[in-house]
Amino acid sequence: MKSFIKALHVWRIKRRYAFTGILLQAYFFDDFDIYGDTVEEIVASYRECYKDNYNLLRAEVEELLLLPDSELAERMALLAENQFDPELWGETWRSFLLRVLAALE
Repeated sequence: MKSFIKALHVWRIKRRYAFTGILLQAYFFDDFDIYGDTVEEIVASYRECYKDNYNLLRAEVEELLLLPDSELAERMALLAENQFDPELWGETWRSFLLRVLAALE
């Protein structure tokens, strides 16, 4: 039963933050440079592709930034699915999301 509850928890997080998951897995993966060389350039590519929905990503990021660091790191790790690590960019999850949010303005 515990594994079911954990799986349900993970599913809910991925569903709640679906656009953030897309950004991390589809834009900040190993070949991220096809979208740009900086967080801002990559987010601009995302924004161009999701013209009608990028505000949904912004809302998700704003909500995630309200979480304490430990919970934020846990949720972001689930969403990234080992496709992205902000430390490789010299960032924490919080500083990365702040840059994403600024790029969405």
